[in-house]
Amino acid sequence: MENDKDQTVEKDDKTVRSTLKEEMREPSSLTGRPNIDVITARNEKEAKQDRRSLYKAGGIVAVFVLIIIIAVYFFS
Repeated sequence: MENDKDQTVEKDDKTVRSTLKEEMREPSSLTGRPNIDVITARNEKEAKQDRRSLYKAGGIVAVFVLIIIIAVYFFS
């Protein structure tokens, strides 16, 4: 028998729990509304990843500009 809410399967008098990480599981609420703490944590994580990718792109552009300035200086 499969239970969709807590991801357990009962087979031959044994209960097997799902191996999903605890952070991936969202706690269920009595009203059926999504947990605002989970949404906030997810949004903060995405914002942090966006900042990291922006810094990486900015660093790459800065290195290319520096290489071009050095190349123009030495070859002109």
